[in-house]
Amino acid sequence: MKYLLCFGIMISSLICNGQIREKGNIELTPIIGYSASNQLDSFLFGSSSVSGIQIGAYGNFFFNNRWSIRIGLLYQRMGTNSVDFFIFTDEYSERTTYLTIPLTVNYHFGTNRNWYINYGAGFGILTNAEANYNDGNGYVDINDFANPTQFGINCGIGYKFNIAPEFLVIVENSNFIGLADSTKQKSGKNFHMSFNVGAIFKI
Repeated sequence: MKYLLCFGIMISSLICNGQIREKGNIELTPIIGYSASNQLDSFLFGSSSVSGIQIGAYGNFFFNNRWSIRIGLLYQRMGTNSVDFFIFTDEYSERTTYLTIPLTVNYHFGTNRNWYINYGAGFGILTNAEANYNDGNGYVDINDFANPTQFGINCGIGYKFNIAPEFLVIVENSNFIGLADSTKQKSGKNFHMSFNVGAIFKI
């Protein structure tokens, strides 16, 4: 019984410390999530969000057990829906998709460094754009009018669940605020929020 107790304590210790990284450690994190997006001006007037699935992966490089830098590649859907709010009416709806490269600084905290927050920049490359003018034609291609790139601010918070010393699961909230208009014909900056789950592999 004594040996079983000692073995249990040793395994528990390994599991708890498995979350704490050291200088030079690298993590690879594939993620999938549910997203809701809007444009800031439409959101203020009650426009409903554009929902979608976000997929991608992050790479995380650690400077020490608290600080790391994270870069990723994400497929994201953004846009806005028509507005009908009292005297404010806009029948324009927009759907855009991007390959986004976020670059953030992560701060890891908590006893086992299982919490983290991040802040940084995001650069998006447009893959498709379409709009509905509510004229009976449905969604039409507007790639010629859309800006081919976008730049903005990324921030988020997450929690890591330890499964094994080299394998963890994350649940996180991630947000992107665009600093440039999505198209040349309409003035609108994207706001994108997602809730993601992912698996962390130490490499």
